[in-house]
This record gives sequence, C-alpha cells and structure tokens, in this order.
Amino acid sequence: MNGKKRCFYYNAIEDDWQQEQVCPQDDLEYRLKGLKMDDWRFSYVYLPLSWSVELLPNRTVELALHVKRVTLEENTITEVTDKDWTIECDIDHGNLQGWPASIVGNDIRNWRNGYVCGGSILFPELLAARHVDIPAVAIDVAIDYLREIAEDKYGFRPSYLGDAHGLQHLIAFCESALDPNIYILKDVLGQAAYKAIKEQGRFDSYRELCRYLDIENLPPSLRKAYVRSPESILVYVFLRQCGFTDINIIRRFFYREEIFGYRLLNMRYNATAGVLNLRGTGAYDLDRFQRFCRWLLRHREEKAIAPRVLRWCNDNFTYAALDTLRMFVEAELDNNEGLIDWNVYRRLLNEGLTQEVHDALVDELFIARPDIVNRYRSAGKNSKRENKIYEYKEKELALETNLGEYTFHLPRDTNELHKWGNLFHNCVASYDSDVLSKWSLIAAMKKQEKYVACIEVKQGRITQALGYCNQSLPADYRAAIAEWAKENKIFYRH
Repeated sequence: MNGKKRCFYYNAIEDDWQQEQVCPQDDLEYRLKGLKMDDWRFSYVYLPLSWSVELLPNRTVELALHVKRVTLEENTITEVTDKDWTIECDIDHGNLQGWPASIVGNDIRNWRNGYVCGGSILFPELLAARHVDIPAVAIDVAIDYLREIAEDKYGFRPSYLGDAHGLQHLIAFCESALDPNIYILKDVLGQAAYKAIKEQGRFDSYRELCRYLDIENLPPSLRKAYVRSPESILVYVFLRQCGFTDINIIRRFFYREEIFGYRLLNMRYNATAGVLNLRGTGAYDLDRFQRFCRWLLRHREEKAIAPRVLRWCNDNFTYAALDTLRMFVEAELDNNEGLIDWNVYRRLLNEGLTQEVHDALVDELFIARPDIVNRYRSAGKNSKRENKIYEYKEKELALETNLGEYTFHLPRDTNELHKWGNLFHNCVASYDSDVLSKWSLIAAMKKQEKYVACIEVKQGRITQALGYCNQSLPADYRAAIAEWAKENKIFYRH
C-alpha cells in the first residue's frame, strides 16, 4: 500500500499548480515583482514551490508544501531559507495534524504566488501557513490514497459525491470516511449527538441523522441534496418550521450556505425542543420570520409565497423587514387580525416585508399600540443593497466563450447576480460576497438567448451546475459544460 507519491509544481506564469515543472523555481526576482510590499525596510516573503502527496508505510498520508522564505531588507534579498510545511492524515484514528499547526486552520485560503509579512508581524510563518492555497488536485490525490486505506479497513472503498472540497473535505474524510457530511454538521448537532449518529448509523448515518432531526417520510430529493450539500438538510428543517411541507417547493432553497445572510452552519439544533435556530440576536429574527411565514401560509398557498420567501432568503434582512417582523410579533397580529385596518393586512399578505408596508404598519399601530411603535419610530435607517462591480483576471474573462449554440457568461456586478437568482429561482444571489472575495466564481450558460444553467467554480473545479429551481441538468447541457470545462482546464465530475 505504500510507495505512492505525486508532486505538483507552482507555475508562476499561469498562477496555477501543475504536475510538470514548466517554469524555473529559482527566479526569485520574477516572483517578487508580482507581490505588493507594504514594508520595504524589512519583510519575510513566502514563495510556494511544490506540493507533494505521499502514501506512507504507517497507513498515513502526508501532504508537504516546499516553500522558500525570502528575507528582504531595504529592498534587498539578504537571506533565502527552505521550509517544508506538512499535513499528516491518519484515517485509522480520525486525526489530521499540521506543521505549522495553523496550516490546518479552517480559513479562506487565497494565496499562491507569495505571501508578504512585514517586520511587525510576530509569527509570520503561522500567519502565512493559515492562508496558503492547498490545491484541489493535491487534496483529491490525498483523499484517493485515504480511500485505499479505508477499503482495507472497511472492505469497500467509500465514495463521495458532495460539493465540499479543499481542506474542509480532507478533514471531514479523515474523521468520518463513511459520511464526511456528518462531520461538516458536527457543530450544528453538538459533539455528543454527532458521535452517537456516527456510531449508531455507521454505514447509513443519513437515516440516523434524519431520525435525530425528527424527519419522517424521507423525500428522495432531500437525500440527493444532502449528499452534495449537507446544509440542505438544515434548510429543510428550517422551512418545515416555517410551515412549508411541499418538497417540490422546499428544494428550490437547497444548495446554499446562508439564509438571510446568516451561515447555516452557525445554527444549532435543540433536540429537546426539536428546534433549529441561531444563537444570539439572530435567533429572534428567525423566530419572528417563522411565525410570520406560518401566518402567511394560513392565507396563501405555498407556491404563491415561495418566490417572495426565496427572494427574502437570498438577501440580508433590511431594517424595514426586521422592524415589521418585530411589530407583527409584539402586536400578535397573527392572532389579532382586527387590530389594524384590513387594507394594511392585505398589503402585508400580498407585498410582505417592504419599506412601504412597514410605514403603513407603523401608522396603524401608532394609534392602536403606541407602546410598540414609539420605541422604534425613529430608530435606524433602511439600508439599500450596494451594487458592486466584480473584477476578473484575463484568465477568468476567457471563460466567456461560445460553444456552438451555447454561450457562457460571467455576472458584471451585484445587481446582475441578483437578477440571475430571480431568473433561476435559486440562491445564487447569496454568493455575492464569495464572488467579491474570489472564493467562488459564478457563471451562467445560455442556449441561444435563454439562460439554462447556473455554474459555480471553486479552486479550478465545478462544484455546482444546476438549472431552474436547482433541478438537475439534462445530458446535452452537462456535455456542453464538460466541453467548456475541459477547454478551460476546469475539473467537472458529472
């Protein structure tokens, strides 16, 4: 089982990791030119050269990054030191360790060409290792080696079809090879519940998870969504608490990481109460929204309010929305429908959480319940979403291309991404911050003049490619995306 090793070399010209060394590794001057130096008097610069992945005789897998640390004083190179940063994966004991320890920290990893630490940084190596890019190809090889060890341990080779990738996927696979998604939900479930589900479920932890979350009559589409995106099961539980029951409606909300701007993985499940919610002030916001939703569903069908709820979920709560929900709950309007004029009730039903409805509700309650309105009448201002322009490198702009009757497009700004969310009836608008931070790249495919697919790319691989309402794509669409991905050296498993 030992003796396997793969290496990947950094190509500074294409800013990418490749299996062959195609550019010189010792041209430090060229590498330094592409970096921004904030302190020319004294800086440490870390330049990555190569990653290696090796299956060791002791049934562990080691990932090692070879780095050169360049010391700059007064804009002059005074010292060059070779460094090796390593990650050791032990699937038999469910352990993953790093040297420096910060290399296995759960953080955004976004530097490849080099990392600059000024002289004022106390522990520059820890900081640099915390944010270094771990290429997806290296992670994939490491997991392939770990699957080989798991096959020897369990008698079969565990498969994984989810969208998690990178370091998070590696950690999850090490600790829970039979179902890495359970590890991703560990904080939501709590340590004790996580261990119990993993042990009792063993080869089918999904059913044990559903039993713990009190989910009955398991919809097939929920399992499919969970396999690719474990947060989807949290969406299902949350929307059930809102009063939704139709899986065909609920699945429109799947494949997201946030809801109302809150990370789903920051939620916690209270098994005693059978309730999923946030901790802190956000819990009140979501409690009020769920109560408001249940009231809406007493008067409207699920399919009638779903587009509005989806739009609200994709955006952060505005001040008007939060204050409307607060007044709705404190005045108990769901149980006291005669308190305000019916025309305002009708607007609340038909328009929802808008600034105009908020102002009308304030005017009504100022007479009926001034104790509720007075405290907040002049509080805060409703903030508008700022339209931000996305910046792309030449390599990314080259993704906009034609393939026969298909064309591929990148969103120009925040507004266009929100238009795509409304068009596809999905949560792509909530990826705005990821696109701005370069954590994700979003693209859309058109067939002639019609948008037919929404695509997410992370670290050189397609993590999602779906159609309207998060539906799977037909074979001809997947084939076109595969050809586009191949031309642009993007990994696509379909």
